[in-house]
Amino acid sequence: MKSMIILLSCLTLGSIDPPIKHDMFLFEDPFLIGQWSIINPEPRNEHIDFQSISLSLESNYRFNISVKRKGHTRDSWAGEYSVENNQLIIGANSVHPQIFQYRVYPNQLVLNGVTLYKTMPPHLSGYWQSTEVRGADVMSGYISTIDLILNPDFYFSIQSTATNGLNKYREGVYYIEDNNIYFIFKDGEQASQFALKNNQLVLSSDDADMYIAFQRKH
Repeated sequence: MKSMIILLSCLTLGSIDPPIKHDMFLFEDPFLIGQWSIINPEPRNEHIDFQSISLSLESNYRFNISVKRKGHTRDSWAGEYSVENNQLIIGANSVHPQIFQYRVYPNQLVLNGVTLYKTMPPHLSGYWQSTEVRGADVMSGYISTIDLILNPDFYFSIQSTATNGLNKYREGVYYIEDNNIYFIFKDGEQASQFALKNNQLVLSSDDADMYIAFQRKH
């Protein structure tokens, strides 16, 4: 744990204009994308001087790290990263790039044996039931209602009911970048934009005629 903090603290980075973000379905390892964090598991250990670490990885190969110290100070770094052969290289173009062996799962990122957990946007997880379904692309399946469950571990399930009463069920994993949500299931994948306000979730698409409004079901 301490060695990872020392590595991150050695980064020396310049200011660079961020490149355009990628098509997530073409990104090398899309589960990397997101907000990751870890809380100090030994807060009474005086040799570990941080309270929490946050790591943001974007599809344009930009990163941001924020370390909150025990003295309530905060250190931050930003720059470019790269991915090669199960190695995550933080500060790829810096004076002292730092290399981590990594494993990634839908909700966990393991760097040199240290586990960070993916952070979900507030109030997004839960059981959502459609209140409005419209758009030529979604209505072509004669869908009348949709039930969507977004679990906090980034697994989802969705059941749609057609006007003739037939049900279709899918489950898989999802990930998020900005206001985009990407669903991956056994026989395909789908991207949508999402908007969240109070207890309403709206999914729409720039590439399809689709609008689905959901209400949280308690």
